[in-house]
Amino acid sequence: METYDVVQKLQRFITDHDLPKTDIALYGIKCPYCGKSDRIRELEDPNELEGIIDPEGIKTYSGYCVALSLPMGSLGVCKFCQNPLRISPKEGKAEAIV
Repeated sequence: METYDVVQKLQRFITDHDLPKTDIALYGIKCPYCGKSDRIRELEDPNELEGIIDPEGIKTYSGYCVALSLPMGSLGVCKFCQNPLRISPKEGKAEAIV
């Protein structure tokens, strides 16, 4: 599956399941799409969602995470524009997933 398709499906999944469930903003990290710096949230690891999302949903979400994962950083979302992002909290940056 193409990266663009995975990103679109992940974006829909995030919206449908109201992710992330933990609402902690990563202040100072700027969204590359909309420029907001107070709306970036880190997405949970699929294992953290057991009992919150049905098992089939966790399997789907896990597949998206694996398809988009990088050796460094993690997945996040801008809660303003709803775009999935690759984030590096320690470096204080977010990037578009391409």
